[in-house]
Amino acid sequence: MKVPHIPSKIKIAIFIAGGLFGIYTALGFYLLPMLVKSKLPALIQQQTGRKASVATVRFDPFSLQLSLQGFALQEPDDRLFVGFDGFFIDINARQSISQAALVIDKVSLNKPVVRIAKGKDGTFNFKDLLKDSNEAEQDDGKVFPINIAKLSMTEGKLDWEDAHFSSPEKETAYPINLVIDNLTTQADKPSNLGLSLELNSGGKLDWQGAISLNPLSSSGHIKLEKVQLPRIRALALQDFVQLDLQGYELFEADYKAAYVNNQFNVNLNQGKFELHDFQVSQNSQDKPLVKMVRFAVQGIGFNLEKHELTVESVAANDADFKAWLNPDGVFSYQPLLPIAKAEEAPGEPVEKTSWSIKVNNIALNNCGLTFEDQTLKKPITITAKPINFQLTNFNNEAGASLPFQLSVGLNETGLIKLDGNTVIEPLSAQIAVDVKDVDLEKFQAYVDKFARLDVINGSLAIDGKLLVAKSAQDKLDIKFTGNTKIADLITRDQLKNKDFVKWENLALNGMDVDLPANQYSAETLIINKPYARVIIKQDKTVNFGDIMIADKNVEKGKQDATVKAAKNTQTDAQKPKFKLGKIQVIDGSSDFSDLSLILPFAAQIKSLDGGASNISSEQKSTIKVDLKGTAYDLAPVDVKGEISPYLGDYDVTVNFTGMPMPLISSYMVQFAGYKVEKGKMSLELNYKVANRELTASNNILIDQFELGEKVENPNAVSLPLELAVALMKDSEGKIKIHVPISGSLEDPKFSVSHILVDALVNSISKVITSPFRALASLIGSEEDLSTIDFAAGDAVLTKSQISKLGDLAKALKSRPVLKLEIKGAAYQEQDWPAVSDDALYDQLKRIKAAEVNKQGGRKIRAEHVVISDQDYRRLMEQLFAEKFPLMVEKSLLGTLRLVGSKADTSTDEFYAVAKQKLSAIIKPEEQRLKNLAAERAQAIANYIVQKGGIANERVFILDTAIDPAREGNGIVSLLSLKAD
Repeated sequence: MKVPHIPSKIKIAIFIAGGLFGIYTALGFYLLPMLVKSKLPALIQQQTGRKASVATVRFDPFSLQLSLQGFALQEPDDRLFVGFDGFFIDINARQSISQAALVIDKVSLNKPVVRIAKGKDGTFNFKDLLKDSNEAEQDDGKVFPINIAKLSMTEGKLDWEDAHFSSPEKETAYPINLVIDNLTTQADKPSNLGLSLELNSGGKLDWQGAISLNPLSSSGHIKLEKVQLPRIRALALQDFVQLDLQGYELFEADYKAAYVNNQFNVNLNQGKFELHDFQVSQNSQDKPLVKMVRFAVQGIGFNLEKHELTVESVAANDADFKAWLNPDGVFSYQPLLPIAKAEEAPGEPVEKTSWSIKVNNIALNNCGLTFEDQTLKKPITITAKPINFQLTNFNNEAGASLPFQLSVGLNETGLIKLDGNTVIEPLSAQIAVDVKDVDLEKFQAYVDKFARLDVINGSLAIDGKLLVAKSAQDKLDIKFTGNTKIADLITRDQLKNKDFVKWENLALNGMDVDLPANQYSAETLIINKPYARVIIKQDKTVNFGDIMIADKNVEKGKQDATVKAAKNTQTDAQKPKFKLGKIQVIDGSSDFSDLSLILPFAAQIKSLDGGASNISSEQKSTIKVDLKGTAYDLAPVDVKGEISPYLGDYDVTVNFTGMPMPLISSYMVQFAGYKVEKGKMSLELNYKVANRELTASNNILIDQFELGEKVENPNAVSLPLELAVALMKDSEGKIKIHVPISGSLEDPKFSVSHILVDALVNSISKVITSPFRALASLIGSEEDLSTIDFAAGDAVLTKSQISKLGDLAKALKSRPVLKLEIKGAAYQEQDWPAVSDDALYDQLKRIKAAEVNKQGGRKIRAEHVVISDQDYRRLMEQLFAEKFPLMVEKSLLGTLRLVGSKADTSTDEFYAVAKQKLSAIIKPEEQRLKNLAAERAQAIANYIVQKGGIANERVFILDTAIDPAREGNGIVSLLSLKAD
């Protein structure tokens, strides 16, 4: 057989092709892997500044399969940054050519390791690998066509370190397994995705779904479970949540996500979120603030594009909440509140999109709350359990009605129920309120803050309807209608350990409260069997002052100023308006005692019934009062009338009948130092005030009044009480008094003793301080019989004073037990000028007697000297020239005359000046004035006895007085009365 001849050119081509094939084979299998292994680390280090290494490089130039083993990229400190055990890629050249795209049959990464670390300054360990923004390549927007049949990662590991928190944290995710089938950059070609990972601290992620790169989108199911809450806080929330969290979570949902046209949208369906064994504490050593076995949110639906959130149910069972105020007043939940951030600088307003939120059912079952107030001296604990809450069809759409029910057990005995509907926007609520059996004793520590009072018993109940709405001015409009009651209240004085205030039942019915309008009304306030213990202490203060504890942190002056300023700035519209139809007191009582008296006094007041009606803040309102009771179980008391508090008008009648006066003996001792031996008192008071004018008809009748023994009391008024009784008693032994009485009649039962004694004391004081006025009234006279007037320097009774003494004598005859005392008086300033002429005349007589006695012969006394007119003028000239030499001079004829005047001894003017000057230099003589006073007293006594017919033994002249105290400038002698 003949072998065909092969042309030399073909041989050459075959040889060249074979050579190229050999070279390609050599390059692919040997040279390229060797170059990659030797040059890749150096190239990486050149580009990144980091050391890199590759253990093995394999490349099949015919199948285009590349594998790398043992790759490692180090950090500047030589720690591993990125590494893997093996990397494999299988490129399908034929398909790549036919599809005009990079087609890869398989990409696998085995045991990759990545270490990501965040430093204290917040920078990451790969910061140096990132390109500068100015050097970044421009993206033309075109997507390079890539098809990967299968992309997988097995046993991946991620090490996370975060040192920028105050407490550095580490976490490892291992293993990480990822499988993606048919990954492509072609449009609308989804790929199947499967991702799972586990955290070393506990927790798993399972992600199954589909993913598309062009456009970027994904759908499927994601599940994250048993992630420990302490790790979530430590790794992500240290700077935001300063709390200790315990428990683990579960979250899973079907989802759809897409990023199209620079818009990101996420849809969730059938979502579920759960917290298990959940606890929140301020730190790991503290008791938990919140404990929940399970908190579940079921049926979560979420649409970011439409801004919709729907939830089938939110439930928590057997949750336990603990809260407290620490001694500094810091609330235990304050750390839960978000940390306030600094306000951002003003800029373009951010448009906020409203969300639609719907929750079909919210339920809290058998939950509990324990609250402790540590700010109190004795910390108080309030328990609320069980708490059951049900809210259905929650919807934040405007006008949506949300029905709810809340039931809270309070301190074991109490129960609070709220049942109603609420609307979120605009905010409104209609709630039926029912509060029962709230034990007031449990709140004793709050009472201790302002009163020294023990609450021994008492329970609070409230029922009604509460309306809440937000007004157009963005203010809350709160209204309440209903009733409230406090039953079986007993309070005890901590100082005396005795009952202080108590009642069997207090009910405020028909309440209508409108807070925005500041209006408050009720139909009736009924108090059944009220009791109060009232004590007046030795210092005159009332025991209520001891009970109340003053606020040491508030200066009274500042407080009063603040209150006054607030009142001044309060407009009529801001003032509260109130109305109470009726107050009814049933079988009231009180223990009253007065320890300020020398003889302590105590009495029981019982059987107080009645009340008041039409109580209102209206300026023209009139309160009707009707009260009946008994004082000392003996004396009936009746109070009736009408009061207009804002107009200041009153028409009130108070009657006491047959009050035994020895029962108020203690007050008489305190006032006058006497006990009351005998007597009964009846009192009728009628007050009428109209247009601020008071007209009172107040009558007191005291029958058979007798003073008892005297009691030493240094504080008693030093007045002659016997005199008052003698002046006031009539022939039948009765004392009738008509006097105005001041005092509060709002609650006469509790001040009855003071009202009666004040009336008596005021009347007695009036009689004692003005006995002659009282004496004059017996004869129908209004004259002041306590003084008798005289002319200056004179002791002669005038006609008017004789008439006054006649009236006095007539009155004294009607009160034979009275005695009259007369105190003659003289007044230097007024009487001495009138009697100084007599003193001058006596001085001239003494000069004349001296002249006579000097001549020899029989001696003569001055009082027996008789001075002629000639001697009077001569002696006056002589004495005037001697005492006032500069005021006289001699005339040409040798006679005396006044200097600078023509008046000489021949004129009356000279002697008038001389007499005036000489009288002025004579010092007042006390004895001459006393003699004048004595003459006046004797003139009064003579008339009373001789003309008035009063027995001499009933009239007494007292020692005279010079310039005694008096009213006005009258020249009077003083009279006084005494009683046997």
